[in-house]
Amino acid sequence: MDSPPITRTPRQQRLRILSIIFAAAPFAFSLMRALNARSDLRMMWMALASLVGASAVMVIGGVRRRVPRSIFSLSVLAMLVAILLAGWTAIRLGATAAAGIWPVSFVLSFCWVASYALDALARPTPE
Repeated sequence: MDSPPITRTPRQQRLRILSIIFAAAPFAFSLMRALNARSDLRMMWMALASLVGASAVMVIGGVRRRVPRSIFSLSVLAMLVAILLAGWTAIRLGATAAAGIWPVSFVLSFCWVASYALDALARPTPE
C-alpha cells in the first residue's frame, strides 16, 4: 500500500538546509587547516571524534523521535561528550595548548550538535 509523500513546510526546508551547512562546516574547517598547516590532520581527527561522540548520544537518545524540549537536553549531553572526545583526541595527537584545544573542540562539537538538532526539528510530522 502506497502512502502519500510527506512534504516539508518552508520552515522545515530552511532548517534542513541549515542542518546540512552545520554538518559540512567541521570538514571545511579541517580541510582549511590541513591545507594551511602543511598537512596537519589533527583537526580532521578531532572533527571525526566529535562526530562519533555527538552521533552516539543522539542515536542512543533517539533524537529523531523527540519534542523540542528534549532535543535541547539531549543536545547538551551530546555537546559535552563530543567536546571531551575531540579534546582527548587532540591531546593524544600531541596538541599541548589548552587555549587552542578546547575552543576548537567546542566549535566542532557545536556544529555537529546543531546539525542533529536542526535535522530533528526539520522532520515532517505525519498528519
